[in-house]
Amino acid sequence: MKTISITTLGLALGFGTTAYANGFLLNEFDAREVGRGNAAAASDDEPSSIYYNVGGLAVGDGTRFEVSGSLVAPFATFHQTNGPSTDSNTSPQVLPAFFASHRITDAVSAGVGFYTPFGSALSWPDSPTTSTITDVVHTISLRTYFITPAVGVNLGAWIPGLTIGGGVDLVPATFEITQDEYFGTDRGTADLGATAFGIGGRVGAMYRFEALPELSIGAMWRSSVKLDFTGTGNFDAPAPYRGQLPPDGPISSTVKLPQSVTFGAAYRPTDELEVEADVVWTDWSVFKSLDIAVPANTGTGTQTISTPEQYTNTFTVRAGAEYWLPDLGLGLRAGYMYDPTPVPAAYLTPQLPDINRNDVTIGATKELGHIDLSVGLLWVIPGTRATATGAATDPPEYKGTYDVSAFVASLTVGGKFGTGRD
Repeated sequence: MKTISITTLGLALGFGTTAYANGFLLNEFDAREVGRGNAAAASDDEPSSIYYNVGGLAVGDGTRFEVSGSLVAPFATFHQTNGPSTDSNTSPQVLPAFFASHRITDAVSAGVGFYTPFGSALSWPDSPTTSTITDVVHTISLRTYFITPAVGVNLGAWIPGLTIGGGVDLVPATFEITQDEYFGTDRGTADLGATAFGIGGRVGAMYRFEALPELSIGAMWRSSVKLDFTGTGNFDAPAPYRGQLPPDGPISSTVKLPQSVTFGAAYRPTDELEVEADVVWTDWSVFKSLDIAVPANTGTGTQTISTPEQYTNTFTVRAGAEYWLPDLGLGLRAGYMYDPTPVPAAYLTPQLPDINRNDVTIGATKELGHIDLSVGLLWVIPGTRATATGAATDPPEYKGTYDVSAFVASLTVGGKFGTGRD
């Protein structure tokens, strides 16, 4: 009896990707920060600090807002050992974001953020005559919508230079996946969809040294988020094979989005220049295995399928620089990120063609009165990674190498009112 590749359902539930992110984590929600390699934990005092370090929320004055969109264009090719090469056909994806903040008193600020940091999409072409990797995954679409109300407190009256903040993450999530199932030359399909809602939180701090105002440091902890997915699976196959797939019916699984800790330090040798370096630890080890309940082939009850994942924790390094030309109201930026993959070679599959990423970035901001217009560009330098090798029965099912690259273009429109700007 054929067993459906339920690993794919696991990736849709928690591991979908645009083939460019570390694991399935996305960070491009403010073009200013994208331009400087997302190194912002010790310096971001804009509303986007709700995402990059909520400890900076109480630094900025007045009322501020940011509306952002990032276009992500990923590229992936799988070179199968002793087999064909297949190019992914994923369409460019748009990551939206909105942040707003308001200083309520000299000490207290409040804000809210909306952004989509986990997931996105991946698609492989329908080409059963040359490649059958679509029996692992054909298309995946995962969305996690973070809504984060947050509060920041300026403790400068007691500890000069110190601000702290915290927020609650409200996280609705959805996924949809299609997968092919081959029975010799005949083909069936699986179409799965589910929704979930989770709650998490974040706390952070930012400190500017009174004795050395050129230096600031920042730190933030973001909690894990538990998502209990429930939905429906629809399975189809030619009549002789239909009984080898689960019946149509409910599906469910529980996934934890990983917690993370960020540290950063920024230095301003002149009023115009700022440089920063950050380190981000992400707890990917929560993905040791995935248990998924699907309808039992007997027609009653459920069957649970466990898929090993064995993700490993990662340390991401970010570095960036920003230079302002005040007479022109123009800021210029550049950055670099090293973003290692948490996916072991034995679990490197078409669902997640991940590599150790080397990213380079550039960006700029133009001040236009109370409005800022920012652009950030990120390029994932093309890289290649091989799957584990071994016996045909050893994972992964399809062995070979993946070529991965990506391009990201971010645009942010921000407004500042009551901040003393002319």
